[in-house]
Amino acid sequence: MTMTDTDSREVARVRSGATTVFSPVKPLPGVVPKDAVVAMDSAYPADIAQYLNNAVADGTTFLGYARLAEMAQRVEYRHIVSTLADEATREWIEFRGKSGSSKADRISELEAEFVRLSVRDHFKTMAEFDGFYGIGQLFFDTGLGQLDKKLANPLLLTPETFQKGSLKALVAIEPIWTSPNEYNSSNPLRPDFYVPRKWWVQGATVHKDRLLRFVSREVPPILAPTYNFGGIALTQLAKPYVDNWVRTRQSVSDLINGCSIVNLKTEMQAVYQQAGIGGLINRIENFMKFRDNRGVFLTDKDKEELQILSANLAGLDKLQNQALEQVCVAAQEPLVKFSGISPSGLNASSEGEIRVWYDRVAAYQESFFRANLTKVMHACMLNIWGEIDPDISFNFVPLWQLDEAAKAAIAKTNADTRAVYVEIGAASNDEVRTALRSDEDGLFDGANLEGGGYEPLAEQEGRDPENGGVSLFGNPAAHTDNDGV
Repeated sequence: MTMTDTDSREVARVRSGATTVFSPVKPLPGVVPKDAVVAMDSAYPADIAQYLNNAVADGTTFLGYARLAEMAQRVEYRHIVSTLADEATREWIEFRGKSGSSKADRISELEAEFVRLSVRDHFKTMAEFDGFYGIGQLFFDTGLGQLDKKLANPLLLTPETFQKGSLKALVAIEPIWTSPNEYNSSNPLRPDFYVPRKWWVQGATVHKDRLLRFVSREVPPILAPTYNFGGIALTQLAKPYVDNWVRTRQSVSDLINGCSIVNLKTEMQAVYQQAGIGGLINRIENFMKFRDNRGVFLTDKDKEELQILSANLAGLDKLQNQALEQVCVAAQEPLVKFSGISPSGLNASSEGEIRVWYDRVAAYQESFFRANLTKVMHACMLNIWGEIDPDISFNFVPLWQLDEAAKAAIAKTNADTRAVYVEIGAASNDEVRTALRSDEDGLFDGANLEGGGYEPLAEQEGRDPENGGVSLFGNPAAHTDNDGV
């Protein structure tokens, strides 16, 4: 596999002893204080040059944040990362109270707090940082300055330690500005094994409770220091596939650009004798200068023949499309989402691939967003109410949604099913109304359940609404009118 100039420089830097495969990443100046003591364990294996050549080309070694930032400028890397980040936050979340509890007012306040803090935008940024760098960090800004020693203290999500109105903002931090301070690397029996307890952020010591860590692709603990205790970037995983695609794309372009060659059959010896090599070259240059659909090239009628030799271009589009599809393998994205190219052919459809992709995004939301988003929600509750409301939770809104006709058909089927249950006595009207109130469509949300349910239509027949609902069948005189009918 061909290596880029940047990759070659990285290998040369490693060969010179500037770093090793298993050594901790070197943070930028100012991230770690000058007087900090950092363990610099190293293991320089034999044949490191050949190993690094293969590792860099295959994307199996940490490329460094500078190199990963450069890769984020390529459209292929940016698309696979931004597509996942956009889809994971497109429909976002909905807050829900426990069944039977009215939390409309509090949910409205919580939604307004999420808007004030731009939670949705920050989580999209975290997904992008995770894709580009392998890790993203979200800081709880409680008004403390950078040099405040309280930043090194835990920030517990309790009313006693998290004061009401103290959450000023959420701040997205790129991993290039942070480095782990303290972590347990000696006792694997503890839950904090290779889990940093504190971080340096441009010289400031910040406790992990104040700096939420977002990583979706963890690395083995032995490699954690090499990756700055982050994960594997999606761009690094996709690097071999993107390299193959770029080379294939350029090869196809070069082949199309020179797909035809002009062949002049002539007596070369006679040309040399008459015009010499200079005259032959001038003749060719004049032809190339005026070569187009309106150009003319003069040849000897009996002794020369002009031919156009064309390369076979059949199948190049399939080869190029297959190389492009391989880029989607690393991100597990359908081609139509990654590139906007729809499948071609009779009855071609991407519906199945899109549904699988939506399932992939749903799993990503649960594993990558759920834990930290719950912490942010609790912090918002403490900030606006001074307490955590356990009756309020959230769900991710499904990306795959039915159209209005399909929703109406399902609602009609559910209504018919409930009517049958009531008719056979398997459920009462109150039970059906309770179920309707908890329906996701929200049509009966807030319905009054007190005072009994509605009677079936058969039991309502014969009741006069203007006579207090008294049955007309019990009073024969009430059936008469002016004609005595």
